[in-house]
Amino acid sequence: MPEVAVAPERPRGDRLDIDMSTVLDWLRDYVSAPSAHIGRPGPVCPFVPGALKTGAIRLSFHYGVDACDADELRRLVSAELSEFKRLTEPPKQSGISLDSVLVVLPDAVEEGWRRIDESYGGLKDLAVGEGLMIGQFHPACAEPAVRNPGFPVSRSPIALYAIRHMAPHDALFLHVERGWFRKYAARFALHARRSRTDPLIGELYRRAWNRYGGGK
Repeated sequence: MPEVAVAPERPRGDRLDIDMSTVLDWLRDYVSAPSAHIGRPGPVCPFVPGALKTGAIRLSFHYGVDACDADELRRLVSAELSEFKRLTEPPKQSGISLDSVLVVLPDAVEEGWRRIDESYGGLKDLAVGEGLMIGQFHPACAEPAVRNPGFPVSRSPIALYAIRHMAPHDALFLHVERGWFRKYAARFALHARRSRTDPLIGELYRRAWNRYGGGK
């Protein structure tokens, strides 16, 4: 069972148990499972099965947050990023850490889902600046799969953010912005150039390197 934190306090009745079960079922039945829509073999996220097995995923539930206030989201996520860095160790130079935290917002409303999307770029700036990655998920999220732009891969039954350490394969997600790419290249340039497990990583890295003048 993952470690669980609840703010500001545990809701009445069995709501927390229901919400936790919903998130865990999503992680096991969707995120940890293969999908014909993502354009490659294996689970939607290859690292989640191992993270679940080893207890490396922490769940942080925030009740009473409708997600409609972008400033509130920034404060909440900023605090979670700081806490994650405090509690976990970054991987070695070319390694991968399974440590992650899901920041779950069970009271986010439909308007809040839109605000989550609108504010995501700024929150990703915060995360990448700390050597971390963040992803947004909610029931109507339109974020596409890397290899299949027509598939909205980031849909979840409850709105949440996923936070983890930056990893070698993140050229897939960080090649589109100069600042993001520079942070990635500073750490994983050698891996990206030599990647044999996924040719797309090397291809996207080379394109970004040429586009941004060597990442400078």
